[in-house]
Amino acid sequence: MKISLEWLREHVDVPESAARLKEDLTMAGLLVESTAEEAGGPVLEIEITSNRPDCLSHIGMAREVAALYGRELRKPPLPESLRIAPERVPYLVEIRDAELCPRYTGLVMDGVRVGPSPEWMQRRLIAVGMRPVNNIVDITNYVLLEMGHPLHAFDFDRLRKGKIVVGRARRGERFLTLDGIERELDAEMLMINDGDGPVALAGVMGGGNSEISDATTRVLLECAYFEPSSIRRTSKKLGLSTEASYRFERGADWDGTIPSIARTCGLIMELAGGRIAGNLQDVYPAIIPPVRLELSRSRAEKLLGIELTNSFIESTLHRLGFSATASGESTWQVTCPTFRADMELEADLIEELARFHGYENIPTTIPPSWSAGVPSQVSAYQESARSLLLGLGYSEAINLSFASESDHVVFPPLGSWERVSVRNPLTEDTRYLRTSLIPGLVKSVRRNFNHGMREVCLFEIGKAYRYNAEGNPAEKNMLAIVASGSSAGMNWLHPAGDYDYYRLKGTLQTLLSGMRSAPFETMPEAGVHWLNPADSSSLWVEGTRLGVFGSLHPEIAGQFKFKQPVFLAEIDFEQLCRFVFTPVHYETLPKYPPVERDISIMVPRAVTYGEVRNGIWKLGISELASIGLIDVYEGEKIQAGKLSMTLRLVFLDRQRTLTVDRVQAFSDNVLAFLQHSFGAELR
Repeated sequence: MKISLEWLREHVDVPESAARLKEDLTMAGLLVESTAEEAGGPVLEIEITSNRPDCLSHIGMAREVAALYGRELRKPPLPESLRIAPERVPYLVEIRDAELCPRYTGLVMDGVRVGPSPEWMQRRLIAVGMRPVNNIVDITNYVLLEMGHPLHAFDFDRLRKGKIVVGRARRGERFLTLDGIERELDAEMLMINDGDGPVALAGVMGGGNSEISDATTRVLLECAYFEPSSIRRTSKKLGLSTEASYRFERGADWDGTIPSIARTCGLIMELAGGRIAGNLQDVYPAIIPPVRLELSRSRAEKLLGIELTNSFIESTLHRLGFSATASGESTWQVTCPTFRADMELEADLIEELARFHGYENIPTTIPPSWSAGVPSQVSAYQESARSLLLGLGYSEAINLSFASESDHVVFPPLGSWERVSVRNPLTEDTRYLRTSLIPGLVKSVRRNFNHGMREVCLFEIGKAYRYNAEGNPAEKNMLAIVASGSSAGMNWLHPAGDYDYYRLKGTLQTLLSGMRSAPFETMPEAGVHWLNPADSSSLWVEGTRLGVFGSLHPEIAGQFKFKQPVFLAEIDFEQLCRFVFTPVHYETLPKYPPVERDISIMVPRAVTYGEVRNGIWKLGISELASIGLIDVYEGEKIQAGKLSMTLRLVFLDRQRTLTVDRVQAFSDNVLAFLQHSFGAELR
């Protein structure tokens, strides 16, 4: 919202500079993003949150400034009467859907001369981003920006039946709006009709068949209150957002229709020569009462953690337009002004007290705790995993639990998960609850890359969501890791190496070993949409697949414009917790030395080390202590389609010294198995 300081000073004394005002308003909870110099002087760009539609006007901001500095608020002048006798132009206003339009106010003026608006009005409109059109349209826009309530002016002579009917559109009905686009309507949209057909899309935009032109001499002014959710739905459905819909969908002042139409009438009299021809009609079938709330000083002090005085509470509420009547000792019945559509709870009133007490004056304290609480069942597992990963040089990330449609398409969850939708999402990116931690971490990597950070090592322990067997939303603890860039710091003695698949695999092995996991293994994995099939693997413990890991699929990396490899892992943390913290078994140091034997074999390329290793273990050689892969070679003297593996076998007998003959027998047994099972050849 742009606020002209020149315009603001018409309604409240502001000797302060734009810079000082920016600081003071921001500290009072109204973020002033920037100030700029326009033809009429400084203009403040203020971020107005969706719960403060009352600040979407110069009067609204003047009210805040007056309350902030304890000054008088000056409201614009209004005509003394909006009625004449006898009435020259009779007309009719009819509301057919009071649910969507609780109030509609109209007034007809004649003798209007359409032309350019005065220079001072054009200057103010341009300063806050509004394009001047003609004096009538400019006046309605001016009052909108001054008082915050949208209005519309119809060419009365182009209203075919000379009346206004407010009701729902017909399904499939088509309407040409002022922007020249024909739009298809549905039965949930509210329309303004002239008794013969639609002339405006209520609360959003008027139609070309009744717009003001140079030939207009009689105008019908409308100022209404529309149900906010109806305007929001219409605006989103049609993809049409206007200054009017922006305010109506946030909640306009239902008692602001008559003052706004009176201000418009006065300006038309002054600037366009108009006269009242058809008396004010205020159709208001069911009076909307103001919101009344109870306020207790003790509850306010408890919530804010500060001491307040009755005089401060009463004066603050009075300056903001609230009416407070004492109902007991330090308690009040507070009647909220109708322009404050955000007032629903006592806490809303307490927030106003906090703003004007000054957030910076509220001390930072730790709230009292009446119980120490009980750690969750997974807290010990999470702390163990967190400690290990932090020790390995990873940083913890915390991302939002929401996901967009594209997140589910690009990063589908492992297995069959039906995503959980959010009933009232704030944006398209928060339509669903996440089914995977991977999308959030990939976006974190992109954010780091965009800020010049090329070495990224992150992990997240969080929840993913799905529907359970009973059809209810359920959550599951997950662990995800993402890394890219150098795997270690570079110096003269240690050239940095890029993070790779084996570094990620080593991280997972260290994690599981550090958590005393049951024996685990990795296997090649195919079919994970977001992993590169060339190096994707799965992690298994006792026949249960816990997760997958590997590099990001090249197509997805291209979509994110990554210029270096990114490696990912996602683990079902709840499943992992079933296999960790196994009992510790201790053994005495061996009295007899181990014996190492290296075997170099050639095997077909399709044979994996995991298959070879598992096969050797299944031979059941009790003296075999460990198996290691110490070299893999392809090149000269190796047949096409084959590769060379060098295995290191370590044998140990805790009861006696191993003889050469026994070790040779073990080695021969292993070699015979490899030749028979894999067609291995001894190099």
